[in-house]
Amino acid sequence: MVRGEAASGSTKSAAQRGVRKRGLGALLLLTMAGTGILSGCAGLANSANPNLTPNDLQITPAALTFPNVNVGQQVAQTATLTNTGSQPVRVTQLSSSSAEFSTSGLSMPFTLAPGQSAQFRVAFKTSTVGSVSGELTAMTSKGGGSTKVRLKGNAGSTASQLSLSTTSLRYGNVLVNGTSTQAVTLKNSGSSDLTISQVAVSGAGFSASGFAVPATIPAGQSVALQVTYAPTAAGASSGSVAITSNAQGSISTVSLSGTGMNANYSMSLTPGSVSFGNLNVGSSSTQNVQLANTGNSSVTVSQVAASGAGVSVSGVTAPVTIAPAQSVPLTVRFSPTAGGAVAGSVTVTNSEGINAVAAVTGTAVQAGLSVTPSSASFGSVVTGNTNSQTIQLKNSGTASLTVSQVTATGPGFSVSGASVPFTLAPGAASTFNVQYAPTSAGAATGSVTIVSDAPNSPAAVSLNGTGAAATHTLSVNPGSLSFGSVTDGSSSSQSVSVTNTGNSNVSITGVSATGSGFSIASGGGALTLTPNQSTSVSVQFAPTVAGPTSGTVNVASNATGPASVTLNGTGVAPQVNHTVALNWGASSSSVASYNVYRSSVSGSSYAKVNSSPIGGVSYTDSNVQSGQTYYYVATSVDASGIESVYSNEVPATVP
Repeated sequence: MVRGEAASGSTKSAAQRGVRKRGLGALLLLTMAGTGILSGCAGLANSANPNLTPNDLQITPAALTFPNVNVGQQVAQTATLTNTGSQPVRVTQLSSSSAEFSTSGLSMPFTLAPGQSAQFRVAFKTSTVGSVSGELTAMTSKGGGSTKVRLKGNAGSTASQLSLSTTSLRYGNVLVNGTSTQAVTLKNSGSSDLTISQVAVSGAGFSASGFAVPATIPAGQSVALQVTYAPTAAGASSGSVAITSNAQGSISTVSLSGTGMNANYSMSLTPGSVSFGNLNVGSSSTQNVQLANTGNSSVTVSQVAASGAGVSVSGVTAPVTIAPAQSVPLTVRFSPTAGGAVAGSVTVTNSEGINAVAAVTGTAVQAGLSVTPSSASFGSVVTGNTNSQTIQLKNSGTASLTVSQVTATGPGFSVSGASVPFTLAPGAASTFNVQYAPTSAGAATGSVTIVSDAPNSPAAVSLNGTGAAATHTLSVNPGSLSFGSVTDGSSSSQSVSVTNTGNSNVSITGVSATGSGFSIASGGGALTLTPNQSTSVSVQFAPTVAGPTSGTVNVASNATGPASVTLNGTGVAPQVNHTVALNWGASSSSVASYNVYRSSVSGSSYAKVNSSPIGGVSYTDSNVQSGQTYYYVATSVDASGIESVYSNEVPATVP
């Protein structure tokens, strides 16, 4: 730097000569083109299987009440489970918050199609007096549940009830040392077990037999108590039988009366009581009784009679004379026509009005069949699919029930799980399934017929359902995707939802994309969609050249009609950042720093471009625009801050 020349205002040529001698060397120019930065974002695929909401699965009615139920007694009511949503629901469990409430009639797990209903039974049974509350919910494989049903039951007294067939037994005239036996039926007419703890007999010549105490009589069942009058002396006798139990009233009493008569003959019946046990209604059984005269004179029998439902006697036609030491057989027959315990007798009366009585007891048992539910509605079922419901058979009688045939009639209806013949003990239950598998569209009706030895055979369950034609359709949303402008070398993604809008499964074999730069990022594999189920497909646009382009997403499946999405986007060339690199020769004099000046016109209007002093002999100008020409000069600055004149000018044209 020639400070004196600058101070004295030397001419430009002299200054330039000074610079050439002691100033900057010639500038060298490098123009470098940078590269653009690619950017973009990737779309995320969303799940297309919406969760079940509680309102989609409903139980009706919303509340079930069981009032005035005896302790130990089970009472049931019917409820209905309905899928009101638009997708199938897999029901895994019926859950009650209280152990006193139970359910039956449905085989878990099972699937309810949209609009389909299923009936089941809710039962209440408790061992304590008082009110019980709870809630019932149907659980699904998705972890959700149905609407809740409020449950309330009220249990009353636990006291048993004892009913007697008679409260007095009158034996009339009975020979001394002879016997006469009559029976009393003890029935538990309550709802819980009855315990007989004592049977006490008073009165001369009276005694009781038939069962040992303590004895338990189940609810609704009966036992026979035989009371015998065997006088040992002539004269009137009276007494009673006191029956102690846990029933209301505690003690029940039967009064007894009879008269002992002296005679030279002895008329007796052996055995003194006849028990037929349990006998099916409609069948018949006989036993023999010997009528004997063990005295020393003849006796004339004037009448032989039987009492009690279904009890008859034969073998002797009165009048008939029985010699001393002679006996004749009597045939006692029990032919019940209705269920229940029977306490009857066979009475033999002689010409003097004296009786010989033998008690006759038996219990008529009969199978009973209850069917739950009495009808089954399958709703709408797609052809080619199968819907199933459970039917329960219960023996509600007192004899074994034999089911010999279970058949279904009606188009599309069938039964499974009923291996006939089979036998159910009293109170036992069995279940089987009824299927509806329509092969054509339209309403269908039918029935299940159950043949058994119950009085109500054949029993029937009415069936109905509607076959719906199978449809395989898909929808895509949205129907078109616009990616806008995307820089070449980068990518952008968007999602498409594919939904099964038919009523049958749709098999998707693959999803593909056509068009330059378009591809399937995810969700393009093979899968099966159930009705109303959706899946998400992610589509990517990654252009490699500038300019607009279009394409298509195609969904290949067994659905009817095309399923496609139109695509469009524009590729944009990446932005290039330019710089101008400058360097110069070092000054021959003492220099503290350098400055660089730039102008858009040659030879004037220079403006400094560096914001701080330059310590080296190079500088890069990055604040340039494409297509412009710039003119650069440089100066040196010494330690005192005195700046030299401009160096030679160097032009630079930015591409």
